[in-house]
Amino acid sequence: MIAETSSPAIHLLLDATWSHAAAAWSIPGGESMLAVGIATDHADASIRWQPIDVRERIAAGIAPVNLQIEEPGVPGPGVECVVIAATPDRNLVRRWLLMGRDALAPGGRLFLAGANAEGIRPVIGDAAKLFGTPDREDYRAKGRIAVFTRDAVARHEPAWAREGGVEPGTWQAFDLEAGGATVPLVTQAGVFAGAEVDAGTRLLLDALPGDLPGNVLDIGCGAGAIGIAAAMRGADSVEMTDVNLLAVQAANENIQNLGLTACRAYPGDVFSGCGDERYDLIASNPPFHRGKAIDFTVADRLIADAPAHLRPDGSLLIVANAFLAYGKRMERVFARVETVTANRQYHVLRASEPR
Repeated sequence: MIAETSSPAIHLLLDATWSHAAAAWSIPGGESMLAVGIATDHADASIRWQPIDVRERIAAGIAPVNLQIEEPGVPGPGVECVVIAATPDRNLVRRWLLMGRDALAPGGRLFLAGANAEGIRPVIGDAAKLFGTPDREDYRAKGRIAVFTRDAVARHEPAWAREGGVEPGTWQAFDLEAGGATVPLVTQAGVFAGAEVDAGTRLLLDALPGDLPGNVLDIGCGAGAIGIAAAMRGADSVEMTDVNLLAVQAANENIQNLGLTACRAYPGDVFSGCGDERYDLIASNPPFHRGKAIDFTVADRLIADAPAHLRPDGSLLIVANAFLAYGKRMERVFARVETVTANRQYHVLRASEPR
């Protein structure tokens, strides 16, 4: 069964593509409903889908036989149709547009849709710089769709097409200040915080002990700042996990570049990829937004399930916005909860001794 979606982009794209005949399709990102829907509508075609959220890959269930689920990356050439459901991350959509242009054969079509509230209009403008004027543009249900044709004439590329992390196959560099050292890291479009260490994570890094033996788990790792800092402070082993497959790619790239043999990053939804492993420290800067609404789902799962993954003397270390009452949530599960450090915007909480 395909889960319901409130995304106007998905409905616009399914309605626009169901009658379009093509043998080879590529779908960068997007929800499982979109990928499975197109594969079902075009049962004789080859559909290649590169989801960026491990939960969408799982939600696809037993996919149609013509749907190939791939890791995020650059699709091969010769694609006849590219379908993009735009996200609020403009640089990520720009990367998908570049990938689509390079993958499409001359005469191929690109279908692009998104929500008005998430900035679809300027993204359609970005597409027009690569493909020219759209063949058609329509709007309804708080969303907008545009359809473009890939012509055989090379167009002048905008400056953003060569930006690191936006240009397919490239990374964007930034520095991590950890333990008195400057550590070079990379990231790519679609990863939380972009090419910087966000203020909440910086506060958590300041709260890490100077000597950190044992096994560490970084949940929601992004490009790997927390896990890498833990490794540099003496952790015996470090695991990093994220639902975002682009984040996992970036974290593994950083692990490889730095030669951190005791670190690994892998996809996971909170503890879903950890098995029965237990840790001396679980650290996280958990997300608390779903769209524009506050959502405690991830934090609640993290707090409730942490005792099953902590060693007897282990602890959970969380950074959160100061207005979020995580302390009360942690006190329901742990006998000892303390504020390690705080400023006007964030606080770092440590929980130990599960009840």
